[in-house]
Amino acid sequence: MFLAALSCEVKGLDPVGKYFLVRFVQCFGTVDPEGLGVKGFATRFGLSDRQVTKSLDALVGCGVMTLSAVAKGRGHPKRCYRLQDDFHKKLKKAAERRPARHEAAVGSLLMHENRKVNQAGEKPEKPKVDQVQLADLRRKRQPGQLSVVNSLLLSVLLCRADRFGVVSDLGSSALCKITGLGKEELKHRVQRLIHQGLIRTYVPGATSSVLFAKMKSVYFLNLSHPELSEGGFSISTLVCPGGIVSSKEVRHASDIYGDVRSLRANPRLFDGAPYLRLVKFLEGQYLPFFRLLQGMLEQYAAQLLTRHWSALDDLVINKRIDDQELRESIALRFRPSSLPSDSGADPRAILSDQLYHAAYDLAVGIKEQLRHVQNVPFETMDFVIIPRPLSSRYLPIALLALPKFPDGWRGCLVIKNSAEGEVVAEPFFRESGIPLEDRYRYGLLTRPSSEKTAT
Repeated sequence: MFLAALSCEVKGLDPVGKYFLVRFVQCFGTVDPEGLGVKGFATRFGLSDRQVTKSLDALVGCGVMTLSAVAKGRGHPKRCYRLQDDFHKKLKKAAERRPARHEAAVGSLLMHENRKVNQAGEKPEKPKVDQVQLADLRRKRQPGQLSVVNSLLLSVLLCRADRFGVVSDLGSSALCKITGLGKEELKHRVQRLIHQGLIRTYVPGATSSVLFAKMKSVYFLNLSHPELSEGGFSISTLVCPGGIVSSKEVRHASDIYGDVRSLRANPRLFDGAPYLRLVKFLEGQYLPFFRLLQGMLEQYAAQLLTRHWSALDDLVINKRIDDQELRESIALRFRPSSLPSDSGADPRAILSDQLYHAAYDLAVGIKEQLRHVQNVPFETMDFVIIPRPLSSRYLPIALLALPKFPDGWRGCLVIKNSAEGEVVAEPFFRESGIPLEDRYRYGLLTRPSSEKTAT
């Protein structure tokens, strides 16, 4: 039931108060049977007395908890806190609706008191500044320094993450309401989690005149991080160097953005080309939209790899697999176009066709790089592509993979081109075995902004 408490909105509760509520439900359910009091709660949850007092007052004040006095032998009666009945019913109903996901990892992540004990027992060594780079010092300070509020935020995201760690159905506004964070503080804390390697990257949401609805932000959690791994659970990592994926035949959203700008300067540039429909449809869109569009192309390409690995071979248009379900899902994201159609065809259908082919080319290009790898049953796997900045294009490109069946293949491979031009797969026991600088370069992690100017 603590997962339901984690996901619910409580108006007027700040992030620490929300954390306290979740831990209360996690440890006691509906009622504190021990009458712990402020100091007892503070020790149990790794909080300060002041934080506990403020949280309890807020929870009683907003009707989530009730306070009563319980006499136990001689002396003053103990203060006992319990969930208000209506709120308990609300949580119980919510717990029945939402299936548990990553429950073990969330439960461990919330135990801030264990983290504080570990930190107290550590004897930090003082490195010599002249021998260690500032970036290395920063990384040495990060392990175990996940704050209460960041633990709460990360736990909320983890509850909504799919099995790859991707969160795509939780908008920033809803996330603020659930955690009690303000919008600017949310952005700051997301960046902090990215810098700590707990979030690989995220694509900010946006609105657009060509989309049916606002696109929500998408977060890519790093389930390979020790804080989030569940008992040895691992996601397979595949890194491709680029190659055919970087060719002009594989369209990237940055190319489309460039063509949109070219169309403004020279309206006759694409006359007669079916691709013109796509360019005209997206005229007037700004750069953040094209970051979203690239994420869509990668999502569609990953679906094609997942569904049709064995048959994805031909770049010839009339020999391609026609995934009608995917075509329809692409079309449904966009508003009907007011552009005229000389052929009588639906302009939105022409648009979805162009995006479908762009995703198809990307999927074929990725498969081309992986097909020479021996003894890996790619056809039995599901895929996700980790997004990169538009300027990085497809050089390189990183994928997450999971088997469709519980006992399927798992591993970590970096695909490279040898000096002789042969494709070589370098295996790693786990993703953390890849040098940190390479993980930044491959897009498995996002380099902290404070380090970007130094590289």
